[in-house]
Amino acid sequence: MSAEGLKEKLKGKFIVLDGPDGSGKTTQAKLLGRYLESEGLDIVQTAEPGGTEIGNKIRNLVKRGSQGIEVSTEVMLFMASRAQLVTQVIKPALEEGKTVICDRYISSTCAYQGAGGYPIEKILELGKFAVGNIWPDLTIILDLPAKEGRKRTGVARSKKVKNDYGQNHLFDSPTADQFDSRTLDYHRKVRKLFLRLEGIYPGIVKTIDVSSDDRKAVSEKVKKVLIETDF
Repeated sequence: MSAEGLKEKLKGKFIVLDGPDGSGKTTQAKLLGRYLESEGLDIVQTAEPGGTEIGNKIRNLVKRGSQGIEVSTEVMLFMASRAQLVTQVIKPALEEGKTVICDRYISSTCAYQGAGGYPIEKILELGKFAVGNIWPDLTIILDLPAKEGRKRTGVARSKKVKNDYGQNHLFDSPTADQFDSRTLDYHRKVRKLFLRLEGIYPGIVKTIDVSSDDRKAVSEKVKKVLIETDF
């Protein structure tokens, strides 16, 4: 596809990269942004949770107080952060015809909170309340086995905490802390829920197997999906 064709196709589109821990979605979101900018597209890149001053405060609140926060409260706090991000960053960019690339979105809540027993249907309902009609045109799930993902993160998970359902996987640092007690079985549930999103999650969902590829090969797969998907 020509640069002009790509610019026309992706003008005002919302793209999300998501996936289990260790899948490399943050790296791939950045690589995709650089590629599209090199093709002349006007790109806005953001990430969850946070992305705004208010969102970052909510993010820090949940990170520091996660052991005392109920799962339903945590979900709604992240939805509040998301609502701010949409209002302040994503929606204005889309209205200006820019292409938005986001590292994680409601798809992460479906997988991680869903793995903790929170109904996906309720997550989607809350999501619609929080973001209105601002859902991704395309969500790309980077998939790999849970055991491999934990190996790639390099985090020792040996401590015990009260809740195993939180979204603390969303925080930047891979350093082991009180949030790193999530079990392998939990991460397997997360992966299964990511793989179930196609058909129940708004917008187009595509899954890429990244278990045996280096970052360059994965980047090429992401580009291929983006180019071949009809919005």
